Amino acid sequence: MRVLILFILASLASSFMVLPKTSVPSPLSSVKISVSDGEPVESALRRFKREVNKSGHLMELRHRRHFENSQEYKKRKLVQARNRKRLERLNKRRMSNRT
Repeated sequence: MRVLILFILASLASSFMVLPKTSVPSPLSSVKISVSDGEPVESALRRFKREVNKSGHLMELRHRRHFENSQEYKKRKLVQARNRKRLERLNKRRMSNRT
């Protein structure tokens, strides 16, 4: 049973791996979780999905689906930074209103 779980998780992890274009190791190299004996498959899959989301694999796959030239890349990064700053501002305002 445990071997089956590990095989399923390994096959899922290999499907989310993005091959780097250069020889520099990528931070998106792999996602690993440890499965203990007697742990339900559902909880292991839930932890695996959470780790994949935190690592950024899915976002990287979405961006690599189509070619993105440097201008589009810079534009996307500016929008991401703008949204991040906006959320920080909102959270700061919300936290100051709590006291």
